[in-house]
Amino acid sequence: MINCGLKLKKNLANIGIILKEDRRLVMLDDVCEYGESLVEGLKAEKNLVLKNQPKKCHKCNSDKIKGVEVMGSYEGALFWECDECDCIILRFEEYKTEEYLQLAKGFWTNPSDWGYVPRSEFN
Repeated sequence: MINCGLKLKKNLANIGIILKEDRRLVMLDDVCEYGESLVEGLKAEKNLVLKNQPKKCHKCNSDKIKGVEVMGSYEGALFWECDECDCIILRFEEYKTEEYLQLAKGFWTNPSDWGYVPRSEFN
């Protein structure tokens, strides 16, 4: 398992699917470590919940904010991540995000069934 942030960004080319320019689809193992609370493993900003995708990062002021969808949890962006500073902002309250992340535990997919997309065609 890997921690969030920079390691996630470096591995997305191998494990994530870019749905559209402002969203990513990832597996639970790719975004947080298993423990008592999965939402704590995200290392998201404390006491900050934004239902709608922010236009800019509140830490670095970048406009490169992506919605991250975790396979098997919630259909749609579960949280927001800044591509510049790796800041993670929850879209739902912590307890609700935890419920969604728990749904993704044990979710499995075979990446070879997804088909091959050449790196030159990545967004």
